[in-house]
Amino acid sequence: MAVTAEPIPSHVSALDYVIGPALDQGHDVALYAPLMFRREARRRGVEFHRAGTDWTCDRTVQHTASDHWTAAGNASFNGYVFGRLWPDRAEAKARDLIAAWTRTRPDLVIAECSDLGAHLAARVLGLPVLAADNGLGPLLLDLWDTDIAPALTRLYKEHDQDTPTLPEMLTPAPVDWFYETLPHLPSRSPRAVRRTVAKDRTDLTEWRETSAARPLVYASLGTLATAMSGLRPTVEAMYREIVAALLAVDCEAIVSAGDLAEHLHSPDPRITIVRHVPQPALLHRADLFVTHGGRASLLDAVQATTPVLGMGILADQPGNVDAFARRGLGRALDPAATRDEIAGVMAVVLGDPAHAAAMTAAEAELARLPLPDFTALRDSS
Repeated sequence: MAVTAEPIPSHVSALDYVIGPALDQGHDVALYAPLMFRREARRRGVEFHRAGTDWTCDRTVQHTASDHWTAAGNASFNGYVFGRLWPDRAEAKARDLIAAWTRTRPDLVIAECSDLGAHLAARVLGLPVLAADNGLGPLLLDLWDTDIAPALTRLYKEHDQDTPTLPEMLTPAPVDWFYETLPHLPSRSPRAVRRTVAKDRTDLTEWRETSAARPLVYASLGTLATAMSGLRPTVEAMYREIVAALLAVDCEAIVSAGDLAEHLHSPDPRITIVRHVPQPALLHRADLFVTHGGRASLLDAVQATTPVLGMGILADQPGNVDAFARRGLGRALDPAATRDEIAGVMAVVLGDPAHAAAMTAAEAELARLPLPDFTALRDSS
């Protein structure tokens, strides 16, 4: 079985719901991805084959994408990144995969939903293929007819293929959680399957004991915006407002800020600032999660039954946190919210047991989803 990923730091962990069950079912799994994911493949015990480049690490690409977000907002960012940049990079990825899969033909391809080159390569070679939703599925469907398919048409014609289409999609959550606001769904709606995470993300080996008298707040704004050099000042400013808000709330807190942690300081020992933590494990100890609203982070929160305060920054994140707020799983704030606004919403969520109850119900719904059966999926593709 071949699994593919595109060069976004968190994207292999977002595919654990595919990789883990495939290994448990005895399948041979190989990850075809840019070089940045070689270590991630080794940690999961799967073969690694280099395919595509680490193009998202290019500073010019990052600055141009950041400029779209800063100057014209998230819609402009999405149109540029997913409607132009991603289709432009599909040709190189497809070329690598066609060469690799001609030598060693997989029985089934599970391609990240945004891996447009992998979708084409599987189609050219007549391989069974499914798209794995990494959180961008609703956004891709929304842009498909207007931006993505037209941008891919020339490349598809060069390979003697008809109109570009998105393969049937697997999604690790009930379909209506994230797809309910789309004007239309494809003829085959995404297939909801159970979500699993890698074992190394569930082990909390280092833990600072907290006071049972105070709630614990965990804050993290993810890896994507932090990795984009043009957005780092915005994200750093958000972290500073969050830390200032935490000082005004009667709680203990852990703030995970990646390499921005060295620029953040708290005068209060109740607040610990770190680079990284095993997030799923820590969330089981937390009473509130302040998050950027990436799909994986929100599902980590559901599985830990931890209410969220979402501050969606870019791509699918604003829509994700709005969807969770509508379901009563927490609250949403604008990324430009002030420390007073953040502190006020923190206090409201911590003081309202309805959010925790809604999370408990959501976790039960998520747990009822079936594990993916890859033999059956291959035979039906």
